[in-house]
Amino acid sequence: MIPFGTLILAATLLQTPSLDSPSPKERLDAVDAMALPGRAENVSPLAEALKKEPRSDVRAAIVAGLGRIGGADVIPVLTQSLQSDLDKDVRLQVVDSFQRLYIPVNSQGPIKTVFNKVKSVFAEADRPVVSNPSIVDPKVTSALADSMQKDFAEDVRAAAARALGSLKARDRVAVLIATLESPQNRDHRPVRQEIVESLGLIRDDAAGPALQRALQDNDRDIAQAAILSIGLVGYKSARPALEDIFKNDRSEISRKKALEAIALLGDPGSQPLLESLLGNTNDSYRELAAEGLARIGPDANLVKTRFEMEKKANVRNALAFALVSAGQDNYVNDLASALDTRQAYQVQVYLYELGKYKGKLPELHRYLKSSNSRVRAKMAHIVGDIGDPSSRTLIEELTKDRDSEVASEAIIALRKLTPA
Repeated sequence: MIPFGTLILAATLLQTPSLDSPSPKERLDAVDAMALPGRAENVSPLAEALKKEPRSDVRAAIVAGLGRIGGADVIPVLTQSLQSDLDKDVRLQVVDSFQRLYIPVNSQGPIKTVFNKVKSVFAEADRPVVSNPSIVDPKVTSALADSMQKDFAEDVRAAAARALGSLKARDRVAVLIATLESPQNRDHRPVRQEIVESLGLIRDDAAGPALQRALQDNDRDIAQAAILSIGLVGYKSARPALEDIFKNDRSEISRKKALEAIALLGDPGSQPLLESLLGNTNDSYRELAAEGLARIGPDANLVKTRFEMEKKANVRNALAFALVSAGQDNYVNDLASALDTRQAYQVQVYLYELGKYKGKLPELHRYLKSSNSRVRAKMAHIVGDIGDPSSRTLIEELTKDRDSEVASEAIIALRKLTPA
């Protein structure tokens, strides 16, 4: 007689989903079971299954699973799929997976793909971006650049252009500019707009002249995207053109974007304009003027006077940012407290800049021990994005925080920090 335990084991083995199963659902279940972070031994069998898989939804799940596993071994497999898969949704899923190799995002639970009607997190307006571009394999940016230029589906080309921005692919700035300005792409508006936005995210001032030329684009969305990207790359030579747009353009959207770009430039030549706007009746203008002065080095007394008079929370936050930039570190408390308000996203940007570029990281560290759990969680996110190894011990402590949101943010932040 066969022992009962052996029968149970045999039955369990028979129920294990297989990549070779005739059932698509079982093949999907097998991908889910194998696609675990770091399980490099599963790359080869998944790659073999990908070659012979007839269904697009299962192929998409496989490339999504490879993105979840991660590591250099998956890059050739994903590249081949991006170049040769006939289904554009599978190729879009490859673009998503390439970004997941380097940008920590929540990937728990069953694998979801575009076939599940799930929008990629990288397609959202507030998309995550890589915190340390140096870790991105040039083979990945090369594959994406090729797809941006050659894929026969416009939305895949646009997604690849967007991914180059999310990965801050400075090594592909020249090809991005060439693709933007190629006459062959004149009618491919989505691709060109993603390129303009990506050049802003990459922040290489070599893109400045091309972006200034894009200000004259016949497509208003592209021209407006170019306005902001000029500010992001810090192309100060374009300041007169931006000031002209702010003063004379008929579009309020263009005028506001121009002022936002001027605020980003940090050009001392814009100080008279920015100071003149601190008392403007337009709340957004006052906010952006204060931001711009923060990046130049403002007159602390002037800004303090305006701070004491100001009633609007968003403008007060910008003025506090300017005061901290001017050496008034006590105003960090105003910014940290605002992390638990509707202005949280605004002050996250300010605190990141202060910690990353203004030497205020030790001030931010103090708020990792705030009694307010939302402040702790948001500050952990900011500190992770800054990526300084001096933060590592403090972030490690927060991975054990009693608040689950704080602990989760700390775990993600820890993955972003350069090892000490």
